[in-house]
Amino acid sequence: MFTIRNMGGVALFLAGSTWLWLTPMFATKGVTTSGFLWSATRALSLLAIVGFSVATVGLFARQPWWETTAIGSAAVGLLALVPYWFAGTQGGETTGTVAWNALVHVLMVAGITTLLLVPQLERWVQHQVMPG
Repeated sequence: MFTIRNMGGVALFLAGSTWLWLTPMFATKGVTTSGFLWSATRALSLLAIVGFSVATVGLFARQPWWETTAIGSAAVGLLALVPYWFAGTQGGETTGTVAWNALVHVLMVAGITTLLLVPQLERWVQHQVMPG
């Protein structure tokens, strides 16, 4: 069924899955993907992905903690961009690719936090997610 709740849950899951783009698996061929910065990027990205997945389950199960989990996952994802930026640019990734990935993820984090932290929007989200 196409409901705002279902579409929101799928969107939340898909947004979380995009943190895979920041992992060494998605680096351009020939980019150096070893070292501490890539390891930190991988760990933080995977933590964000798991967090968004848990938040999605919480949303579908109508658990009150799903919003906190989504906001926390967005914060972890934002934190993952810091080592990603340095790892990518120092490893040989083009600045354009690194900047594009960072921009897309910053915009996603902004959208998620806006929907869940602006009181009027948060009430609308709760109305769509929590009813019977």
